[in-house]
Amino acid sequence: MSRALQLVITSTKEEVFIKKGGKKMKFKKIASLALTTVMAATMVAGCGQTAAESTGGNAQSETKTETTTTTTETTSGDTAAAPAEADHSTEYTVDFYNVAANFQGVQSGWYGKIVKDKFNMDLNIIAPQVSGDGAALYQTRCAAGALGDLIILDNADAQECVESGLIHDLTDVIEQYPNLAKFMPQIKQFNSMMGDGTKIYAIPLEMNNNGPTAYKQLHVYSYPRIGWDMYNEAGAPKLANLDDLLSCLKDIQTAHPTNDKGDPAYAISLWKDWDSQYMECVAQLTKWYGQEVNGSVLIGTDNSIVPLTDKAGAYYKMLNFFYKANQLGLVDPDSATQDWNSMVSKMQDKRVYLFWYSWQYGFWNTPAKGEEGTNYIEIPVADTNLYQASDTYYGDGRVLCVGSQVSDENFARLMEFLDWYASPEGVQIQHGGTEGLIYTVENGKYKLTEDGINRFSAEVAVPEDQGGGNWNDGNNQINQWIVASCDINPDTNEPYGTDMWSSTIEMNQTKTTKEWTEMYGAADDVEYLLNNKMMTVVPSINIALAIDSTDISLIRKQCGDTIKDASWRMVFAKDDADFEAQWDAMTEQLKGLGWDDLTAFDTEKYQPMLDARKAAQ
Repeated sequence: MSRALQLVITSTKEEVFIKKGGKKMKFKKIASLALTTVMAATMVAGCGQTAAESTGGNAQSETKTETTTTTTETTSGDTAAAPAEADHSTEYTVDFYNVAANFQGVQSGWYGKIVKDKFNMDLNIIAPQVSGDGAALYQTRCAAGALGDLIILDNADAQECVESGLIHDLTDVIEQYPNLAKFMPQIKQFNSMMGDGTKIYAIPLEMNNNGPTAYKQLHVYSYPRIGWDMYNEAGAPKLANLDDLLSCLKDIQTAHPTNDKGDPAYAISLWKDWDSQYMECVAQLTKWYGQEVNGSVLIGTDNSIVPLTDKAGAYYKMLNFFYKANQLGLVDPDSATQDWNSMVSKMQDKRVYLFWYSWQYGFWNTPAKGEEGTNYIEIPVADTNLYQASDTYYGDGRVLCVGSQVSDENFARLMEFLDWYASPEGVQIQHGGTEGLIYTVENGKYKLTEDGINRFSAEVAVPEDQGGGNWNDGNNQINQWIVASCDINPDTNEPYGTDMWSSTIEMNQTKTTKEWTEMYGAADDVEYLLNNKMMTVVPSINIALAIDSTDISLIRKQCGDTIKDASWRMVFAKDDADFEAQWDAMTEQLKGLGWDDLTAFDTEKYQPMLDARKAAQ
């Protein structure tokens, strides 16, 4: 089989009432008969295109078979009516409610200028995760009947907003927009699970048209990454477990207590502003040990579901990892008070020695630094079993919607913008920046300029006629895309993502990557982890899940606040006894808040996803 197999559930729904703890909770469940039908159709797909096939052999695939993918026919093209003409004569400030944004305010800089010049629009981004109280902001705006003109939400919240009448019906118009119409199979399949299943309300995000079995990424999403020079300076130790990782990081920090500028540097630096129902930095690292946090539960690569508070689970394990790191003096003391923007500047100044997101490379790595041997790169930890989701052909769990309150005139303008956002031009700008400044075109292929290479790791000045200021500050603050970077740009027949351009792959064959390959006997981390059975690729399932009842919503909020507060305190616990006592106190407090009801609800909520995943594996 290939690395990835992705499935979407496209079935009718039945409403089921389950009594938990004396409370009646309503949720939507996939009908088993329809589920079986879709499984049979989807399993025909078997195996599909791999990263090796799409990137010139930079990754190794498993055994391949031919692929047959059945998709829903779209009526786009010649049969679709022309879209309503958009009037740009008046300036339009778009209120954009966006759960993915790390910025709040009007989009400025080079991206703001592009949008303003093309559409006479200003994007006023409303970001719950930086507002101070995202839940209160959401409830207040919902109660007012106008969440936003454009809206990005998690699937479950979007379904709730559809039922509350806050989302505009796109059914009669969406296929009139050619770039959105390219993704109608995915859009229709997702929307079949919303409302009564016959209308289009939401556009899934991070879609691609590479096929539901594709896995094109050059790197796994979350894994330990250390500067190659510092790792070798520490003796390039083989890491059997997390204790070995901490020991290696301790040696690195002891040798380099400051960066080259003399600023304090730490092995690990954390930030709070991405926390939702738990400590996000902990939740992302649970993937290293085969579990992903979903609400109040941990879902495993073995299709198990256990409460987040399971002491044998990965949340406890990785929280304890951060605690042990702090006991060794490896955690940045600013962690509890700094935000993501502070983290960015520290990564750019090499004041953080452990990365775990693949995209953090952009804040330091360059071909020049790779030749110096100073790039960050994955360092295997032998006892890991990475939870890695396949590419999100059908979407990533968030959707983009139009608010129901917008006028007809503004609706036409918003749809025009969304179609551009999904167009090759719009997608190229999102993932690759602007021609001339960020990349050049040579023989029909794109190649990063020096400024393009350094755009995330240094301050790149933007010419005044392109918006001025710093490139990073003017970057697209929407922070989510309709089209994923792994989708193929028809202008180049290569992915949109700059790291997957053939020119970039060639450029990144540096001293660092060559020495890493020689040491580990693999082209990249994906190949190494697969060859050594240290990674499990799970099908990326995008379905509309159960909506929280009022009671469950309250329990989730109270439990989430308790988990976040206790988790941060445990990182900085004074000793082992204090850590354990705080964990026990947290779990006891959660029980009093209705934790058992919440975990029972979430177990039932995610079971349809696991049923689909089991059938696909």
